[in-house]
Amino acid sequence: MPEALEIAFAELALGPELSPDDPVAVRAWLDQSGVDREDAQAIVDAGVDRLFVYRTLVRTTLREAVECSIPRTARRLGAVFDEYFARYLREVGPRSRFLRDVTTELLDFCAPLWAADRRVPPWAMDLARHEAVQVVVASELAGPGNAKRQPLELELPVRFVEAVRLMRYDHAVHRLSDALEDRTPPVTEPTRLLVYRSPEHDVRYLELTPLAAAILERLLAGAPLGAAVVEACQAAGTPLGESVRSGTATLLADLAERGALLGPKLQEG
Repeated sequence: MPEALEIAFAELALGPELSPDDPVAVRAWLDQSGVDREDAQAIVDAGVDRLFVYRTLVRTTLREAVECSIPRTARRLGAVFDEYFARYLREVGPRSRFLRDVTTELLDFCAPLWAADRRVPPWAMDLARHEAVQVVVASELAGPGNAKRQPLELELPVRFVEAVRLMRYDHAVHRLSDALEDRTPPVTEPTRLLVYRSPEHDVRYLELTPLAAAILERLLAGAPLGAAVVEACQAAGTPLGESVRSGTATLLADLAERGALLGPKLQEG
């Protein structure tokens, strides 16, 4: 397909609403997209009504994908959400060919805008990220249920399953009801969650202390176990005593039991 036609169809699907009954507007759309006169006339002669069915199909598919990912956020924001969804399509549009990525792209676009919009509650982005991460983690690989555990080593990094994320929120959105009709605002409370997919393929959540989150953040980034614990304690101003050592060992053993942690990450070669 010629580039100009690709631009025209993208503008039709994602851009401002255009009436098929307005020949001047239709011609302007084709001209602005760079479609040559011969192709433009062929489109007009064939009838543009069915092209607008294409617009509806594309936008409906994208909207349904987003609402399946963040249904409570979309319902709570209502018309304001509709406004930002249309703006995202018009100004940015999907960059990934995977529908599961559309929600993440939308939220990345909305993050600075919602922060400056008084109509959007301060907890909305936390709730949206919390809903969206479930879809992301659910699409990634979980660990085998019968994996043989190997003892961890302080000098080596730790190997997690692919389907794991460390999330940080300013609000306890994970405690909200799943009911779409619920409008209870979340408590303002710093929250740290490890989100992972179990060997049974369920998405699960583990609430963490600040120190546990700091340790896991470093481990997920690839730091050796011993260094991750020392650096997290130094950053938090917490003495590296027996309680920290035993607490870390208990946490990691729990994650292994849950199937989120697979063992030491052995050096290649």
